[in-house]
Amino acid sequence: MAKRILAALLAAVLALSLAACAGDSGASSNGSDSAASGESSTGSDSGEADLKEPELVTLDVVTMASGKEESGVAEVEEAMNAILEEQFNINVTLPFPPFGSYADQTTLMLSSGEGIDLIAVYMVPYASCATSGQLYPMDDLIEEYGQGIIEELGWDMINCGRVDGELYGLTQGRDLAASQGFAYRVDLAEELGLDMESVKTLEDLEAVLKTVKNETEDVWPVAVSAGENIRNWGWDALGDEMVNLGVLSDMAQDTTVVNLYETEQYKDLVTTMYNWMQEGLIQADAVNTTETASTLLEAGTAFGYFTNLKPYYAEENNANLQNKIAVVDNMIPALATTDRVTMALWSIAGSCEHPEAAMKLLNSLYSDPEVANLYMYGIEGTHYTMTGDHRMEQVKGEDGNAIYDMTTWMTGYLPYMNYAYNSTDDYIDYSTYKSENYVISPAAGFIFDATNVQSELTNLQTEIIASIYPIKVGMVPYEENIDAAIEKLKAAGLDTYLEEYRTQFAAYLEANPSALENAKGTTEG
Repeated sequence: MAKRILAALLAAVLALSLAACAGDSGASSNGSDSAASGESSTGSDSGEADLKEPELVTLDVVTMASGKEESGVAEVEEAMNAILEEQFNINVTLPFPPFGSYADQTTLMLSSGEGIDLIAVYMVPYASCATSGQLYPMDDLIEEYGQGIIEELGWDMINCGRVDGELYGLTQGRDLAASQGFAYRVDLAEELGLDMESVKTLEDLEAVLKTVKNETEDVWPVAVSAGENIRNWGWDALGDEMVNLGVLSDMAQDTTVVNLYETEQYKDLVTTMYNWMQEGLIQADAVNTTETASTLLEAGTAFGYFTNLKPYYAEENNANLQNKIAVVDNMIPALATTDRVTMALWSIAGSCEHPEAAMKLLNSLYSDPEVANLYMYGIEGTHYTMTGDHRMEQVKGEDGNAIYDMTTWMTGYLPYMNYAYNSTDDYIDYSTYKSENYVISPAAGFIFDATNVQSELTNLQTEIIASIYPIKVGMVPYEENIDAAIEKLKAAGLDTYLEEYRTQFAAYLEANPSALENAKGTTEG
C-alpha cells in the first residue's frame, strides 16, 4: 500500500512540483548526486545486529497532542519500547507540550538542549534553528541508517528539508495543497433557507451574510480567530503566512517577490472586508478577540468563517461539534507550496547525544507500520479500533475525550495514516496525494532563511499587528490607512527585509531552473 501511494505521490505531484526542491534559500542545489540516487547499501541492509546500540539509549521525542490521558501515553511508551529495545536497544519518552505553549516550550528546549532528542519543528523558525546549530545535520545519518526513509519518502520530498544545502528535517508527508473557502453552520443555513450551493464568489457570499445579519439576533455572519480573518487568498506566502510581506501574488503566476499589502489583489480583498465590517457582517472585536472562530460557531454566536480547506474538512471537524458545519469550497483553488510540506518537520536536536539512535527511530517511524501506528494512534483495541481500510475510531475516556490523541496531521506519515470511520474515498485519495487538482507554485522548494534580517523581522511582526491587522480584518479602510502603515513598515526595516527575500529567491531560481518548468499553472477549481 505504502509503495503504491508513494508512486502516486511522485507521479502526480512531486515530479511536477518538487523535483527542484533544494531548501537552501537558493544558495545551492539539492545535494550530491550520490545522495539523490539513494543507492547506498548500508543501513537497513546491514543486519539487525549492526543496528543495536551498545548500551540502552533513551530518546525524548517531542511533539504536540491535541488531547491525552497520562495513562494512555504510558501505555504507548511501554508498547513502543518493547519493540524498539529488541530491535535497536532504544527506549522513548513522549513529552507532549500543549498547542498553546508549543512554540515557547520547544524554543526553550532547543536553545537549552534539555529534554529533547527528536522534535516535530512547528511554529519556530526552522531555517534559523538549523543554521544556529539547534538542529543536527542528517545527510550522513540518513545514508547510513535511513534507507527505509529514502525508499518510502523519496529524495524529492526529502530534499525539501535542506537549508544551505544541508538536510536538517524530514517532512511527515502532509497535504501539499490547500484551497480557500468558507465554513458555515448547517442548522442556521437550513433554518434561513440559504442556497449555499449557489455561492461561488465573495459577491455571492455577501448576499448570504446579509440575510444572516437581517434574520438573526446576536449572531455574527463572519467570525474571526484572534485577529485573523482571511490568511491567504491566492498568494504564495513563501513559507510565512503570518508576516506575508514577501509573496508571489495572484496564484503564484509571477515570480516577482512583492509586498502583499501593496498589491491590487490585497487592496480589493480588504476593501471588501471593510465594506462588510461597516454593514455588520464581520465580528466587531475582530482584532482583539482571543476566541477561535470555530468556538464561536459552537457557542451559537457566529454563522461561519474563512479557512484553508481540503476534502472532508467538514466531516472531520463535525466529529467533535454540536453545531455541524458545511463548506463553500474552492472559492480560491488549491495552491501547492513548500510551506505545506515544511510546516512541520521531524528533526534531530543539535544537542542530541545519540543522533545515530535518533535516525534509527526516525527510520522506524517512516518504514515500520507497527511502530508508526503505535506512535500515532496508540494500541489497537485499547486506544482505537479499525473500521475499514484507512479508517478508525478512537476509544474515548470517561470525559468523552480520546484516551490517546496525537496531532497526526503534524507528525504522521501519510501512507500509514488512518482517518475517521466515516471518511470518504475522495478525502483519502486527496490525503494520499492521488488528487491532481492543484495549482503548483514555482516557489515549491524555496525556504527563506531570516537569519540576516532577524531584527527587521521582529520589528515588522510587531508593526504588522499594530498597523496591518486593523486593515486586514476590515476595521479601517485601506485607502486612508495603507500609506501610513507602509511608512511604519519601512521604518521597521521593510526594504531590507524584502531585498533579502528577493536575493534568496533569485538565487534559488538560478540554482533550480526547472522550478518554473515544474510549476502547474492551472487555476481551474
